[in-house]
Amino acid sequence: MNNDIETSLNPNNGKAAAGVILLVIGSVLLIRQFDFFEVPDWLFSWPMWMISWGLYMGAKYNFRKPSWILITLIGVACLLDNNIDNADRIVWPVAIMGFGVWLVLKPKKQKEEYYFGNKKETFHFDKAAEPEA
Repeated sequence: MNNDIETSLNPNNGKAAAGVILLVIGSVLLIRQFDFFEVPDWLFSWPMWMISWGLYMGAKYNFRKPSWILITLIGVACLLDNNIDNADRIVWPVAIMGFGVWLVLKPKKQKEEYYFGNKKETFHFDKAAEPEA
């Protein structure tokens, strides 16, 4: 019986995501140069760069780390705020409330330590994923 726990991430995920993002950006820039159709100005704004960076970070870590969500949502909130009149009256309160809900509903992680001979191993378990006894 093999009890090895594999925690390594695929190192090529980040490279593939970066490659796809660069292909999309290059394609849009090329289309913009040939004037096939009008590219909106918001497509190259700093909130879109934040959204792209958040999605890249999510893809790099298989969407397991929650930091990509925060970066992406801040980018979306700023994009809406910049492009819709009086959106700041609604966007930022909703964003703050959503962050509060996320903090409340975020599952707590349980840390357990085991000793194998003279070597100490630490395992992190999600309490929400643990079956009820």
